[in-house]
Formats: sequence, C-alpha cells, structure tokens
Amino acid sequence: MWRKIDMRNNGIFGYDYDRMCRHAVDLSEGGLVEINMVHFGNDSLYSYIAERSSNLRCLRLAMCYPLTGKGFVSAVMQLSFLEELEISHGYAQLDLKAIGQSCTLLKTFKLNRPSFSRYVKYDDEALAIAETMPGLRYLELFGNGLTNSGLEAILDNCLHLEHLDLRRCFNIYLVGDLEKRCSESFRDLRRPEDSTADSPFDATSVIISEGEDNYFSDDSDLYNPYYD
Repeated sequence: MWRKIDMRNNGIFGYDYDRMCRHAVDLSEGGLVEINMVHFGNDSLYSYIAERSSNLRCLRLAMCYPLTGKGFVSAVMQLSFLEELEISHGYAQLDLKAIGQSCTLLKTFKLNRPSFSRYVKYDDEALAIAETMPGLRYLELFGNGLTNSGLEAILDNCLHLEHLDLRRCFNIYLVGDLEKRCSESFRDLRRPEDSTADSPFDATSVIISEGEDNYFSDDSDLYNPYYD
C-alpha cells in the first residue's frame, strides 16, 4: 500500500489536495516509488515529498501551477534514484543540468509545453540533456524550441535512446542525413508535424506569434492559457 500514489484530477477546486497528498506520503512511510500529480502542487509540497521519499523512482507532474524553477529543482535534486521524470504544461524555466547531474539514473524524461512558437529558438535545454542525461531511453520534448544543433547534440551523447517525441518542435527540420540518422536510430520517432490526437492534454492551446517570445523569459513567468 501507498508505494504508488495517483492524484490526477480534472481541475476541480475546493478540495485540500495538498493536505491529502501529504497524508498519503506519510502513509507510505518512506516506501513511495511513484507519484502522479495533476492540477495541484507547490514548492513546499515538492520538498515535503522529496524529504520523505528518497526511494522515489517516478515523478509525474502536469498542469501544476505555480511551478517555480528553483523550488522544484531543489526538491528533485534530492531524488537520486529517480528513473522517470515528467513535467507537462509547466511554465517555469528549469535548471535541467542540475537535475541531470543529481538524477543520474534517469531513463525517461518528458518536458511538454502547451505554448510553442515557430520563431523562438533555444538549445539550452537540449544541450543540458545531452550533457547530463546520457542514460535516457525515452525522451519527449513537446513544444520545445530546440533546433537541429540541439537535436544533434542529444543524438551524439544519449546513445541509448529508443523513443524520441519531437511533436510541435517546429525549429527541427528532419531532412537529409539527420532524417536518416533519426529514422535508423529509434524504435519510435514522433516528428514535429505528427498528430497530437493521442496526447492526454490539450495540444492545440497556444501558438505564439512572432514577437511574442518572452513567455519563457524567467522563473516568475507563470502565464496559464487555460485560465486566462
């Protein structure tokens, strides 16, 4: 009992999910290995979980607002046995290098954003993944701004990758040698323009226009298109 906690909800408020989650973590008595959280969470709660769940193997968060980069990363850095990490529809800029250096056993990493732009390009996250997460088997970067250079860095360093999801990564152009390399390297490859029909979350929420490139600017940027 209580080795796995699933607290997904559909956004209904009025319940003290924080208190419920803390109680469930207490009942696990340090044996928690997997937790799923949707539509709730904060820095204090993440720290509470990490301090009492040193054996945690899987952490999945989705639509957890607010999610601040420093508080969340500080908590995750305590989870040295973590093998799967998912952050879906979160808006804080995260120090992926610190996460990768602390969680050296990571095999699955999912970083999914509902907001994406055809004009904003950044390879910082891709380079951090390439540098610190060489053991990845499954990588999902939904709506990321990485370019071909960032993708090539991942391919050069994450040699165990079998599954790669690049949907809505519109700065990736799979042509020529890169297309051949990706096609031959992965058991499962999702391309930037592939269908998002099987996504568990709204994958059509925001396409940022040219000039609106500050949505990813700093740690306090928590704009939520779902509740605007």
